[in-house]
Amino acid sequence: MSSEHTGFRLRLLSPLLGISAGSYVVLSLNTILAPWVALFWTVSCVLAFAAYYRGRKEVFSYRFRLITVLLLVCLAVAAHWPQGWQYVLAQALVVMLGIKLMELRTQRDAFQFCGLGVLGLAAASLVRFDLGFGGLILLFFFLGLVLILWQHVLDHTPDRAYRDSPGWGFASGLVVFALFLTVLTIILGLVVFFAFPRNISPALNLGEGMQTHLTGFSQEMSPGSVSEIVASNRIAFRAVIEDPVDPSRLYWRGAVLWETDGEKWTRGTPHDFQTNPVTASSLDHGLIRQSITLNPGTTEHLFGLYFPQRVLDVSPVNYNRDGTIKKDEPVETAIRYRVLSRAGDSGPLTTRESKSALAVPEDLDQEVVSLGKMFQDRDQDVWETAQEIMFYFGTQGFEYSLSAPEEFEQGQSLKDFLLRTRTGYCELYASAAAVLMRINDIPARVVVGFWGGEFNPVGEYWVVRDSMAHAWVEAWFQGRGWVLLDPTRMLEHTGMEEPGDDAAAAREEDGPQQVMSPGPATLDWLRWQWTNAIIDLTLARQVRMWRSVSSGIQDTWSGLSLPDLPRSWSRPDNGKLLLAAAAAIAGLALLLLRIYYPAGDQAKRLRQKAWKRLARKTPGRHHLQRPGSEQQVWRWWEENRPDMAAELKSLYHAQRYGPSPDLEKDRRLKTLLAGRLPCAYKQKKGYGTKSITP
Repeated sequence: MSSEHTGFRLRLLSPLLGISAGSYVVLSLNTILAPWVALFWTVSCVLAFAAYYRGRKEVFSYRFRLITVLLLVCLAVAAHWPQGWQYVLAQALVVMLGIKLMELRTQRDAFQFCGLGVLGLAAASLVRFDLGFGGLILLFFFLGLVLILWQHVLDHTPDRAYRDSPGWGFASGLVVFALFLTVLTIILGLVVFFAFPRNISPALNLGEGMQTHLTGFSQEMSPGSVSEIVASNRIAFRAVIEDPVDPSRLYWRGAVLWETDGEKWTRGTPHDFQTNPVTASSLDHGLIRQSITLNPGTTEHLFGLYFPQRVLDVSPVNYNRDGTIKKDEPVETAIRYRVLSRAGDSGPLTTRESKSALAVPEDLDQEVVSLGKMFQDRDQDVWETAQEIMFYFGTQGFEYSLSAPEEFEQGQSLKDFLLRTRTGYCELYASAAAVLMRINDIPARVVVGFWGGEFNPVGEYWVVRDSMAHAWVEAWFQGRGWVLLDPTRMLEHTGMEEPGDDAAAAREEDGPQQVMSPGPATLDWLRWQWTNAIIDLTLARQVRMWRSVSSGIQDTWSGLSLPDLPRSWSRPDNGKLLLAAAAAIAGLALLLLRIYYPAGDQAKRLRQKAWKRLARKTPGRHHLQRPGSEQQVWRWWEENRPDMAAELKSLYHAQRYGPSPDLEKDRRLKTLLAGRLPCAYKQKKGYGTKSITP
C-alpha cells in the first residue's frame, strides 16, 4: 500500500474520533434526549465524515451553520422548556456538538469540541450517576485526548502531503500515550475521590441512573394505589439478611393503615410517633438482622422484615408502636441502614388500638355486613372464624388480576369485589379481609410493603423491586398477638400461616422468590457495589476507612520483628560502620546494573537524543522520528547558518546513522547546537523586539 494512501486513511481518524467521542456524550444523555436531536446528531456525523473524505474544509458556510444552531437552540427552548431547564440544556449542547463536529479541522476546534462534550457530560450527571455513566466518561476522556493530540499532529502536516503524514506506528504510539494519561488520571481521580468528601447523589435526583422510584407508600391506600407501583420493575432496595429466614415469607413492612371508609385506608394510627427506639437490652432473642440499601423514593418510610424494632446507622428516625419506622422527610438519596426485626408481635392490645382495629364504617353496604356475619358461629373461637374468612377467598372462585374487570374499568367497590366480580389485586383482598374480620369483632389492620425478592448468589443479597409491592392483613388474637394473614395467597394455599411456622417452610417453593442467573446477578452486584463504595461513601465512612488503613499499617509495622543486633553494633561509635556497609551495598547494586545493562539500549538512546536535539534547536516544529526526514531541517540550516551546516550535518549523521554512537559525539553535538541563532533570523522573526515585522 502506498504511503499516500496510508496517509489519507490516517487523516480520516479525526472525524472518526470526533464521532465516537460525541456519540458517548449522546448516549449519556439518551434518557432526556429528544428524537429529533438524536436524528440531527446522526445527520451531522454522516455529513462531517463525508466532507472530510472528500477533502472539503467545512460543511456548509459559517453563516449557514450559525443560523442553524440559533434556530435549533430556539426550537429546543420552545419545545422542552415545560419539561425543565435540564432538558433544554441537553438538547442545546447536542445541537452545538453536532455543528462543531462539522467544522472539526484544527486543534482549536478539537479543544472546543471536547469542551462541549464535557458540558454535555456535566448535564448528564444531573440526571444519572450509575456505573454505565462512569464508563462513558472514561471512554469520552480517552478518545477526546487522542483527538486533541492527533489534530495537533495534523495541523503541522501539509494538507496534501500524504507522503509526510505520520504512519500507523506513530498513531499507535499516540494512542498508547493517551491511554497512559487516562489511566494516570483515573488513579489520581481515585486518590482525590477517597481523600475528599463529595455529594453522594446526582443533583436533583433526575434520570434513570438514580431516578426517583415509586418506592414505598403514602399515608393512605386506595384501590389501584399498590397496583400502580407493581407496574414498575425498578429496584426499590437491596437487602442482606444475616439470619436464616423462610424465603417464601419475606414480608417487608412499610406503612400500617388503621382507618377505612369502606374504600380507602389511611394511617389513623392510635399511637404517636416517637424518636426513642426500643433499646437493645429490651429486645428479645431471635432477632432478624438486615442491612438494606434503599434507593431514592417518594416515601419517608424505612422498610424491614415483619415487625421492625430498631434502625441503626440512620438518624433522625421516628418509631411507632405498630412497627412503622419512617424519617421526617422522603428519602431523596440512596441510603443504607441496618434493621433489627422480630418475627411476630405478641404484645397486648391497648384500648386505643382495639377501638381503631374494630371500627367499621357506618355507611358500609349492608350486603357486605351480611356476608361478614355469615362467618359467625357461637361454637367456634375467633381464630377459627378468621380461618373461615381466609378459606372463603381460596374456595369461592376468587381470581387475582391487576386489570379491572370489563364492566368496572373506573374501579370497583368493596361490594362489587366480594359479591360480583371476585377479581382484583392485593389491595382489594387485604381491604375485604380486614373489614370482614372487624365485622366479626376480630381486631385487624392493613399493612402495605413488599413481598418476596430475587436472590443474588454473587453478592448473597436480596433484590426487591417495585413490582413486588404488596398489601396484607394483620389480625390480633388473644395469646398470639398480631398475626400476619395474606388473603391474596389463599388463592394458592388452603390454610393460614404465621411467621416461623413449620408449615410455611414446607411450602417455600410457592413464594415469589427467584434466583438470578449468573449474568444479571454479576451485573447487579457491580451496581450494588457502585452504590456502596461510590455513592454511599459518606464523610464518616471515609474517616473510618482512613483510620482502618492507618491502624492496619501500624499493626503490620509493629508485627515486624527484627533479630537482635549485637550490643557492639548498637554503640554510637559504630554508626559509621553501618553507613559504610549501606554505601557498599548500594555501590555494588549500581555496579551490577551497569554490568548487566544492555549496550544496545544506550546506543538507541544516543540516536534518539541526536534527532531530538536537532529538532529542538531548529526553529519551527519538526518530526524527525523517521530516518531520512531531515531534508527541511537541513535546508533551514544551509540558508541561515551555512558556516556550521556542513559540520553539524556530518556530526549528526555519524551519531544517528553511524555504527557506534558515543557520549563524546553527543557532547560535541550539544556544544555545536548551543550557539545562538543568527541575528538576521532573529530580526526576521521579531526576537528581542517589541513588534514583529512582516
